[in-house]
Parts: sequence; C-alpha cells; structure tokens
Amino acid sequence: MVLKQLFAEFLGTFLYLSITLLAGLTSNNSVSFHSLVVVTALSNGFLVASIIQVTGHISGGHINPAVTVGVLASGRMKIAKGILYIGAQILGSLLGAFVAYGISEITTRGNLGATIPYNGLRVDQVFGLEFLMTFILVSVVLSVSDTNKPVAGLGSGALAIGISIVACQSSALFYSASLNPVRSLGPAVMMNIWTHHWVFWIGPLLGGLCAGLIYRFMLVYNSDML
Repeated sequence: MVLKQLFAEFLGTFLYLSITLLAGLTSNNSVSFHSLVVVTALSNGFLVASIIQVTGHISGGHINPAVTVGVLASGRMKIAKGILYIGAQILGSLLGAFVAYGISEITTRGNLGATIPYNGLRVDQVFGLEFLMTFILVSVVLSVSDTNKPVAGLGSGALAIGISIVACQSSALFYSASLNPVRSLGPAVMMNIWTHHWVFWIGPLLGGLCAGLIYRFMLVYNSDML
C-alpha cells in the first residue's frame, strides 16, 4: 500500500508540474498581466482539484510538501512516511518540469513559471505571503479530510481545496504565490533560477506546520463541543 501511495504522490506531482508550468506562457505581448494572473490562478486551482480527485483515495493527494508537513503536525501521519511522500513529490516535480520544458516552445517559455519575488518586496514580505496563503490552503485540506466531523462539508473536498488556491493566487500572484515548495523547485532546477528560492520552502513549510498544529489542538472536531 505504501508503494502505491508513493507512486500516487509522484504521479500527481508530475502531472501538476508538467501542465501548470505552461499556464501563462505566451508570446503575445498584448495580453494583460491581470489576464495572466486569472489564467494562472484558475489553472493551478483546477489542476490541483482534478489531481486530488484522481489520487486522493490512495495517498490523500498531497502533491505538496507543505500539505504533508501539515498532515504530520496534525497527527495523521508518521514521520517516516511523510519523508517518503516529500521525496516522491520532489522526483515528480523534477520530471514534470523537465516535460514542461520539452513541451514549451522556446519563444514562449520565458522562465518556465519560476517563482521570482516581485522586485519591490522584501524577503520577509514574501515569507509572510507564502506563510499565510499556505496556512489557508493546508487548513482547508485538513478540514475537508477530517473524518471525525459529523458533516464533511459543502460539496467536493477536492474542489474546496482548488478554490482556496485560486483565491490565494488571484489575490497575491503579482507579489508571490507558490504555496508549494516543489512547484518552485522544478522550474528553478530547469532554468537555474534561484532568486530567494529558500523562502518558497521555509514560508510554505512553516505555514503548513502551523496550520497542522492549530487544527490539531484548536480546530479539530470534538463531540463534547455539542
């Protein structure tokens, strides 16, 4: 079962990177930045929702080390499996970025969707955005996957997760909106772009960690609350 879960995380991350890195690539200079933000945010959110629908019943559909750290902090996963999950996600990220690079046309490739902070932002501001947005994402993941709640939620859990990504990226993509360390890792390796790359790991991972701890000790459903 563990091998199937690791394969699901690898496959899901590979599919995510191989397609989402193509979002917003264009050779048409007349396309407005705001249009690209909308396209990128929608593609990211709906892709994640689709992949969770495919792999979620096997591995939970993390495809994000920050989500895995949040699940670990919430007490729903053992550390050893969490480390293996993150390893599978990294491999999927690298292969997905390689495929996206091969598919994309050189005049539209640009930086292959590498996450580069807005020039006017300090590193601590980028960290704050990544922390807060990932906190929201992981909190939604933990909520919709909480089997102890008497009501799972309204509609599809996968869609709720995707919508949270769309909301965060629509709000902050101009400044910074990775929410996923391996989303940043793949294009960084392929394009050799490492501008403040560490913040796209530390911010999301700490955001996921805090979300997991807060959900575990403050937000988890307890029948005594009724």
